[in-house]
Amino acid sequence: MDIQSMGGIIGVLCLGFASLAAFLMVPTRELTIREKLGINTFYWSFAVYSMWTIYAMSSEQGGVKLFYVSIPLLLGLILSLLSEFQSKQPPVNITDTRLKKITLETWQRLPINAKRGLQNTIMNIQEIPEWSDLDKAYFKNKGGNAARWFTILPLPARGIIHISHSDCKDLADTVIIGSLVHEFGQAYQSTRTPFDTNIVEAAGNILPIKWNFKKEIEAFNNQRVNA
Repeated sequence: MDIQSMGGIIGVLCLGFASLAAFLMVPTRELTIREKLGINTFYWSFAVYSMWTIYAMSSEQGGVKLFYVSIPLLLGLILSLLSEFQSKQPPVNITDTRLKKITLETWQRLPINAKRGLQNTIMNIQEIPEWSDLDKAYFKNKGGNAARWFTILPLPARGIIHISHSDCKDLADTVIIGSLVHEFGQAYQSTRTPFDTNIVEAAGNILPIKWNFKKEIEAFNNQRVNA
């Protein structure tokens, strides 16, 4: 194997590792504009350099050389498609170790279609010390309410989910998960029927069962009834 061919192979291998690094750097949440610019600049600058290296050092001619040079573009296209189909996790601003663990594990259990529907809907999952009087009035003084979905924008649906630290202290993990997926269900339905509050409320119980959270949603509803 001559030096030019070896140079072309090395260029392809380096590009492959750079592509993999760029893909692994993409976090499982919605990227900021700055992060998108940084990752894309890193990848495409290396891709252009690799294309030129392969073109200059490859001894092949015609279609074979064109194929080698197009490899960086093909890798970029594949990784872009993978990134688009990968669901993003909303920002989770929770300091309590137990609540954060429950929240992250609950999110991971959601079906991929639910994650995609929620990734741009839920702007933040935020821990708060306790529910306000207005929150308690909204819950009608029922127990078991570890989380609450707040709609900020109706079209397209955007909002945040609050998790009450003090209200979760005496609740079982299954109840907290049930409360959380209840709000996930409402947030998901808000993207489809934002102005029909009855359907949105009903979705809080219907969708989690479809998502395989039947035990947790039953524990949540039992807690509300018995409180």
